[in-house]
Formats: sequence, structure tokens, C-alpha cells
Amino acid sequence: MPSARRLSREEALSLLRRGRSGEPAEPSWTCRVGPVVLCFPNFEWRRRALDAHDLHHLMAGYPMTIRGEFQMAAWELGAGRYPDWRATFFCSPLVLAGLLWSPRRMIAAFQAGRRSQSLYSSLGEEAN
Repeated sequence: MPSARRLSREEALSLLRRGRSGEPAEPSWTCRVGPVVLCFPNFEWRRRALDAHDLHHLMAGYPMTIRGEFQMAAWELGAGRYPDWRATFFCSPLVLAGLLWSPRRMIAAFQAGRRSQSLYSSLGEEAN
């Protein structure tokens, strides 16, 4: 299966600056893990980070699956995490679960992140 073209950081940054037009902020969000559905509050920091996080998937090429989220958490840790301690606290279990699932893939994702730059620093620039 051919892989989809990845976004450059500049392309992703342009999309991030446009933002989600008119999407209402939901008070909560759900995550399905097999037959279990987990419901979490949709905190303000999560809403601010979500567009950049989704664009990171397109930059790094990790799918939006549970395994892809594990890898994305490691990539973001390497590339530059979202600057809120709660985001780090939230993503830490994903990195740990990913290390148990596939240590080599997680290390590779972290190393790929170290060679990249996340969009999170640009969120701070946009706010100023």
C-alpha cells in the first residue's frame, strides 16, 4: 500500500494558523479501547493542542489508531511537547504502554521527533 504524502512543517503551520472554523468545543471526548469506552473532560489545554496534534500525525506519518497514538506521543516528546504539565501527565501512559507494546518502534518515533520540530511552539507565538 503506498503511503500518503506527509505534510512539511511549513504546510502544517499554515493549516494550523487557519484553525478549525466554527467547530464548537465539546465538553468531553471519548476513547474506545476494545469494548471499553472511556470519557474524559475536554480541557482548554487539550482543545488548544488538538489541531497541532492532528497535524503532527500528517507530518510524521503515524496513523490515528491506538498504536499510532503511542508513536505520536513518543514523537511529540522528542519534537517538543505541549508546554502544559497536564499534557505531559496525560501522554506519559501512552509512551509507557507503547514501550511495552513495541520498544523499537517507540524509540524510533522518539528519535524521529528529535530530528523534527513540533507545532506547539508556534501556538505560543500565535497567542502573543
